[in-house]
Amino acid sequence: MTTTFETWELPARIALGDQGIGYHTANPIIEDVRAHCERTGQSPFEAYGDPREFAVRAAAEQPAEVREMVDREGMTPGDYLSGQIFVVNLLVLLAVPLFAAIDRTWTFPATAAGLTGTVLLALTLFWAGAVPRAVRASGRPHLVKYAWAALPVLVLAAATAFTTLPREHLFPIPVVAVVVVAAILLGLQMREPKKPTGPASRIPAPATADDWFERLNGLLIGRYDLAPDRAAELTRTARAQLAGSGRTADLGSVEEYAHRIQEGEPARKDPFWRTRPAQIISLLVGLGIAVRAFIGWQQDGVWWAAYLIALPAALGGAWFLLQALRGKRQPPS
Repeated sequence: MTTTFETWELPARIALGDQGIGYHTANPIIEDVRAHCERTGQSPFEAYGDPREFAVRAAAEQPAEVREMVDREGMTPGDYLSGQIFVVNLLVLLAVPLFAAIDRTWTFPATAAGLTGTVLLALTLFWAGAVPRAVRASGRPHLVKYAWAALPVLVLAAATAFTTLPREHLFPIPVVAVVVVAAILLGLQMREPKKPTGPASRIPAPATADDWFERLNGLLIGRYDLAPDRAAELTRTARAQLAGSGRTADLGSVEEYAHRIQEGEPARKDPFWRTRPAQIISLLVGLGIAVRAFIGWQQDGVWWAAYLIALPAALGGAWFLLQALRGKRQPPS
């Protein structure tokens, strides 16, 4: 019974999160299901059906004030930012021991070039993976181009730091210390989230009617991926509804209004990074890195890393690239 319930519970919690139902809000929902299954002897699959379908029904029954306003990926802007911090920390946790083993060392020499360049490289990875997505999910699609425009600047700054700053040895950096710090940061992020003390956070109400409709248009395009023409049409409809009362308050919260009117929209326009060409480009970049690592580690005599890490990564990348070129990628949910 426990195994069966946990098999259903995990995808149900994930699906509830995708609907904007946070961990603590989901707890009583899950406990109600558990109690019913213990009382009747039914499995949750029998009593409540597919976890994703259950999550949609359960989320629709929750008051708007307890739901987080998530995008089509089930993410808030904060989720993108914290998630990418987790990814960068995980990369540090994996890469530092790997390169320490390749160099057969317990310390890395700290230099102005290395420290500054590494910090800028980490910032670049964080920025590329989180900031444009967070900006778009916040309902500000017009700012996304500026977020991407900052990325080449960060890349150039990191490259400049690595190649031009002094390389004199300042002090040793223990590998163990870096691993411990990265592990602690990962552990902190994996803790059970704190119980919220108030309703889910919302964007402050726009000051004027024009600001309200501008925010509505941005949310429809950025958070919910509606085509600009369709978003403009829905915004005009909202303006027409407002004409009778003259107060945007009669339409409700702009975030909740945007969420409500987009639910029945069948056509969406994915941002570039979710499209098939973007997937192919990222796979090509990853494949190139893996092949270069394989060749470099072979030349350096680090056979174990070349054949146990780089070669499987290259073969896996080639397989996924082939699937992408064949058009096997599933459309986003």
